[in-house]
Amino acid sequence: MDPSWEKLRRKYPRGIKEVHRFGDTKFWIKRNVERAQDLSLDRGRRLHILDLGCGPGFFLYVAERLGHTGVGLDIDEQAIFRDTLRLLKVKRVVHCIRPRFHLPAPGKKFDLITSYLTCFHRLERLRDGNWRTWSAAEWQFFIDDVRANQLEEGGMLLLEFHPQKNGELYPADVRELFVKNRARVFRSKVFLK
Repeated sequence: MDPSWEKLRRKYPRGIKEVHRFGDTKFWIKRNVERAQDLSLDRGRRLHILDLGCGPGFFLYVAERLGHTGVGLDIDEQAIFRDTLRLLKVKRVVHCIRPRFHLPAPGKKFDLITSYLTCFHRLERLRDGNWRTWSAAEWQFFIDDVRANQLEEGGMLLLEFHPQKNGELYPADVRELFVKNRARVFRSKVFLK
């Protein structure tokens, strides 16, 4: 084993709130192999991928091992993410996704844009533990921007949501907006072309 990984484990021991779960490399690599297989990245043509909220970069690491190219986009708040990205040799653009603001212009458009454990649409934590999130209009701006400026013709955007404390993935009007935009909605995942 690369001694750099052992050094990383010592630097971020289990028990550090909100950090230790990303230090479980075996779990996250396995989970992202499954994600890649779900998208048939283990067969078919090679894709150029943008991973929104890439975190420590495990998804792009797996995709690159399968012959794809890509870049992550995320804020720069977690030192463990920075260190893991460096060890995995995954490229990341530091950027905060905000409502009604364009994503950074890519040098080359993407065949696939992913967002696992999507949380960039969260605006503020409410007293009940849930989040106030983007409105349907803010999502429409984002979808229009992605389609016009980020996605190659025929490309796909995958958003995977995790439920709030109340069990809601997103409000009903946002789901309607996704459907109006010809999305395929399957459980916690939204697929848009």
